[in-house]
Amino acid sequence: MPCRTLFTLIFATSAASLIGCASDATDDGAGNGGGKADGDTAAITFAVDWSETVRGDLVAGSPVRIAYDLDRLQDCRGSTNGSEVWGVTGYASFDGGTPVTFAVSRLEGGVVKPVSAEVEIPASAASVQLWFSISNRWGCIAYDSNDNANYDFAVDASPRGPVLAFDADFSESQSADLHAGAQAVVHYEPERLVQCAASSGGNAKWSVTMHYKVDGGTVKTMLVTRAEGADLVASDAAFTLPRGRDLEVWFSATSVYGCNAYDSNNGGNYHYSID
Repeated sequence: MPCRTLFTLIFATSAASLIGCASDATDDGAGNGGGKADGDTAAITFAVDWSETVRGDLVAGSPVRIAYDLDRLQDCRGSTNGSEVWGVTGYASFDGGTPVTFAVSRLEGGVVKPVSAEVEIPASAASVQLWFSISNRWGCIAYDSNDNANYDFAVDASPRGPVLAFDADFSESQSADLHAGAQAVVHYEPERLVQCAASSGGNAKWSVTMHYKVDGGTVKTMLVTRAEGADLVASDAAFTLPRGRDLEVWFSATSVYGCNAYDSNNGGNYHYSID
């Protein structure tokens, strides 16, 4: 079998735990982790023969299911006290951004089994890079990363309309012209207002709201985040563009502990032209 692992590091005395997952994964019941999408959900299958197959269209603002054959990674496997002590984690980087992690294996009855993971594609994404790692409790780690190039897939534009993206690095972008009466999607990274981040009991206890008005008129609001356990993530909310010329936008974060913070372009707010 050809090997595409990037490298293997073994630390014999390390007591590191297995890499955890940052998104839920469910077993699809197939011995190779599956590969068939549920309903219209797109899927990418990483097979044991080192092939990668895409079923359906990868669309911004929609989920993608990822099925990974664990036999692609043979290093770092081990067991102790009658239980296997290794696991496989996937990584997804959208447009070269900070990767999100997800589990493609789970431990059941002392045996590592494959699971099919589902990852949300941000509404502003144009591409996704995927790679995987195997690790064990003794600190061994090895990668399936397409010889360090990662697995690169194109993402189709959101069908819900233009995307106004507010990224974690405090950059802003607009994917297409705005037209009155049409929909637009707002992708807002909550890290821009991280000073209000709060959680309790494993649940996020803060949120980010978008405020907007057209041509200086009535202010309307829309929640642009959602909680995923203790994490707050972009909800990629859509709204119908009002009639007018100038769309003015700003954001506020609040927490249950009384924190209030604003992202308002240094008080000038963010302005977009409507056709």
